[in-house]
Amino acid sequence: MKRVILTTLIALALAKGWAGAGPSPTAGFLRIAIPREEGSLNPYTYQSGYPGWLLMTLVYDTLYYPDLDNVPQPWLARDARPSQGGRVWTVTLRPGLRWHDGRPLTAEDVKFTFEYVKKFTHARWTPQAADIERIEVQDSLTVVFRLTKPVAWFRQLPLADLPLLPEHIWGGVTEPRRFHNTVGSGPYRLVEAQPPQFYRLVANDAYFAGRPRVRELVLPIVADASVSFNALQAGEVDANTRYLLPELMAQFQRIPGLRVVRGPGFASTILQFNLEHPLLRDVRLRRAIAHAINTQLMVRLLMLGFAEVGAPGYLHPASPLYNPAVRFVPSKARAVALLNEAGYEDRNRDGIREASDGSPLRFSLLARSGDPIRIRTADLIRTWLKDIGIEVQVRVMDDPSIISLVWPDFDVCKGRRFDMVIFGWSAPVMTRPNALTQMFHSDCRIGTINIGGYRNPEFDRLAELHAATTDARRQRELVFRMQEIVARDMPIHTLFYPDVLLAYWQTKYDGWAFQKGQGILNKLSFVSAPR
Repeated sequence: MKRVILTTLIALALAKGWAGAGPSPTAGFLRIAIPREEGSLNPYTYQSGYPGWLLMTLVYDTLYYPDLDNVPQPWLARDARPSQGGRVWTVTLRPGLRWHDGRPLTAEDVKFTFEYVKKFTHARWTPQAADIERIEVQDSLTVVFRLTKPVAWFRQLPLADLPLLPEHIWGGVTEPRRFHNTVGSGPYRLVEAQPPQFYRLVANDAYFAGRPRVRELVLPIVADASVSFNALQAGEVDANTRYLLPELMAQFQRIPGLRVVRGPGFASTILQFNLEHPLLRDVRLRRAIAHAINTQLMVRLLMLGFAEVGAPGYLHPASPLYNPAVRFVPSKARAVALLNEAGYEDRNRDGIREASDGSPLRFSLLARSGDPIRIRTADLIRTWLKDIGIEVQVRVMDDPSIISLVWPDFDVCKGRRFDMVIFGWSAPVMTRPNALTQMFHSDCRIGTINIGGYRNPEFDRLAELHAATTDARRQRELVFRMQEIVARDMPIHTLFYPDVLLAYWQTKYDGWAFQKGQGILNKLSFVSAPR
């Protein structure tokens, strides 16, 4: 039935005149399956880091954009020059920039965007503007940012991350999460959005960096993973933003015309604890749980080796800031010893240990429906924890339901209502220089993705020092120490980083550009970097 629905959707797309003239990447269209709704694809309504943020950046531009090695390069901006020790940044725009409606994009729009996100809170954008004291427009192409303190990574955050908004459209908007206008400046215009069915993007022929190489992008929303892979195999879609299930690798590699690409992935799969839970706030219990989970075996069983075992400090071993001295070796014997030492005993002999007050070690574990890997991960954890006297009830829920409990309105200041969850952060989080600060700082206005409510004054102090220093060696030292604290306190247990396994029909389009740790869904797959 699901296959029929998808086939019908594609047929409707063709009936609407979305068909291209063949496999030519400059004249045709691509059908790219995405796993979920992504709002109206503007900066305040998109939903996920992957693929939502990446799709949104096809419609909205940033001043800088990460290259294939994730190094920010000039995009809308011609350059950004620091002065006064990093307290002042002068940004010069390229001439002739325009919004999708033909209006000029100027320094006034840049100033407006940064002031807007300071006024109207967004968990991702607002913290990036927090250190901006004032913004001055010198002329139509020049804007000066004066900061309250030096920000060494200003090019990465916010210049290469914050999408620009047109002042003439957003100037009067006071409820941005309910505003669905999508006039941006990017290489594609959103011309049709029919969630939960599809999105349709059309090339911006007047794009400053040149006409996009693919005329139209049709994005059917396929929530069921198996249906999306079947659709790809059958040629009903040309690419799939879902990472290929490891067990499908060999099968897909044998299909003529279908190409499979593989690389290290910066997305994570983690076991997230709620540190406000009366039992899970005990670090001894969290460490015991982590010791009971054999992550190496998990990678072999679930990922067939197509993943990197998680690091206890969170950062991927391929990250330039990874601390190799921080290690964690799981051990069931150590898990049992920790529980015994902490006084968790099975006093009533029902197979479940209890705390000293009689509270049983019984927890719910959330896992996202439509994601077979996360569901299997949760089942494995349930089995291993049962073996040491901890009962886990796996609750499979759709993504919006999980977000409402774990990250309500994507605002950690609104608290949390869960025990444990199989969660993950998309690849762009790993590439941010302040990733650990955002994940673990106790101030919810700084730790904007600290969904577990972790609190540690020592970590906060190091994170604030890290934000204030411009010396690269000192920054590295601080990040290394922050990883040591995360590994010791274990607010999360990083399980693994799935390899990027993506498949697409090479016969339809072969201009994809692989971005390190992230994959092929990025601007550089459709337009060349501006000169």
